[in-house]
This record gives sequence, structure tokens and C-alpha cells, in this order.
Amino acid sequence: MTGLVIILTVFWAMQVFANVAFKYGSRSGRHDRRWAAGFIGGNVVGATSVWFMMKVYEALPENSNLAAVLLTSGTFIGSQIALALIFRSQLALKQWAGIVLVAIGTAAAAWGG
Repeated sequence: MTGLVIILTVFWAMQVFANVAFKYGSRSGRHDRRWAAGFIGGNVVGATSVWFMMKVYEALPENSNLAAVLLTSGTFIGSQIALALIFRSQLALKQWAGIVLVAIGTAAAAWGG
């Protein structure tokens, strides 16, 4: 179980980094170095994270639905919080409620599986 938690954490961190890199790059013109850096960095890290995704599916061979929930919801929650903090987005109360509901749904899915 500890190995799965480490793999998930690395996957989430890589996915969050990729999302932040894409956002960083999108803040400039398409022919700007920052755009290229965000595009390349996001794709290199994001594509590499697929190895960790496959490890999660490998660790949960009988419950691929749970693996999918853990992978996508952790990425969503981490990306929402990181983007809000790094780029100083003002999330509305409904958006925070959505993040909390995703976390609750993920916990329910994990405890049920």
C-alpha cells in the first residue's frame, strides 16, 4: 500500500507540474520562449507520468475503476489548488465546493473499493 501511495503522489506531482507548465507557457505569444518552455516541459513531464499511471493500474489489477478515480481526481484537486496559488486565481465558493466534493467522492470510492 505504501508503494501505491508513493506512485500516486509522484504521478499527481508530475501532472500538476505539467498543468502549471502549460498555463505558464500560455501566458505569452506562441512564438515566445516561455510558450515553448511550457509546451515542452508540460509534454515531457506529462508524457513521462504515464509510466506511473500504468504502475497504478498494475497495482490495482482487479479494480481499474478505482485506479482511474484516484489518478484523475488527485490530478484535478492538485491542479486546481496549484493553479489558484501560483497564478493567484480567485476561486469562487462554488469552485471550492466542487474541489471538496471531488475529494469526498474520491474518499468514498476508495473506501468502497
